Amino acid sequence: MSKNTIYAQQYVNFYIILFSSNTALPADNTGLKSLGWDELVVLKRKLAAELKELTGKILEIDKNQLRTITDSIREQKNVLDAHTERLKHLRSEVEKRNSELLTVSENISKSKNFLSMMEIRLPPESEEELQEIAQKNQALVDSKDYRSEREKSEILSRVKEASMKIEATKAIRTIKKQFSRLMEESASINAAIRQLDEERDSLRTKISEINGTLDKLYDAKRKLAPERELHLSKYSDIAMELDAINERLDAMSEMRKKQRDEYGYDLPSDALFKVREEARKKLEAGSKLSFEELKLLYGEKD
Repeated sequence: MSKNTIYAQQYVNFYIILFSSNTALPADNTGLKSLGWDELVVLKRKLAAELKELTGKILEIDKNQLRTITDSIREQKNVLDAHTERLKHLRSEVEKRNSELLTVSENISKSKNFLSMMEIRLPPESEEELQEIAQKNQALVDSKDYRSEREKSEILSRVKEASMKIEATKAIRTIKKQFSRLMEESASINAAIRQLDEERDSLRTKISEINGTLDKLYDAKRKLAPERELHLSKYSDIAMELDAINERLDAMSEMRKKQRDEYGYDLPSDALFKVREEARKKLEAGSKLSFEELKLLYGEKD
């Protein structure tokens, strides 16, 4: 060990003893100023690892959890919009079908009334028999097989009566066919309405389920916000602490360089830096410094 280095070591040891006896050190060792270079480096690595872990958690929330929830919300809302639009269409379709059913029901009622009125007036003869009566009597008129105008009028009356009965029979048959068609149409409309109602009920159930799913997704999204804020707050605190550590390391590195320039590489790491820090804290506290302390604080070399 060189003579100059030995002198420097003795110089530092003297001030270490001086400050140990005359300067009150911090009660705890948790402050950065109480840590040496190696301790600061270890702490820096630990905090950097925590910062990396927090970064991963924040990215997991932003890129995965929040994105997944947001995508799910968008998908559910798209399905909900489609169901809601379909439900509106179904309401319109049901109203239309009900209007059609009302018209058909009115026509059925009219047909029933007509049939009930006409069926009691149906002639006892069949349509074929009436056709035969009309044809025979018309043949008498056409062949002028009558003895007087009065007889002719009677024959024509029988033709007319038979023809009217035939038309009434045909009308009743037509109304019956119409009634049958209306009943089938009514049954078809009722079946369509039931189907629309079933689809509407199914859509309402699905819409209710989607709304429940959306509530859960929104709740999950809301719960992620404070979790994310907590991670960000921790991230900010650790980043500030890392900045303080880096500042401290920069100051110690500068002092180390001065130590090496003045006393070489054999001086204990951070020794002069720690002693000088104690002098600075004593000065900041308003305490009076000795001449030796002033020399050390302002970097003077004996």
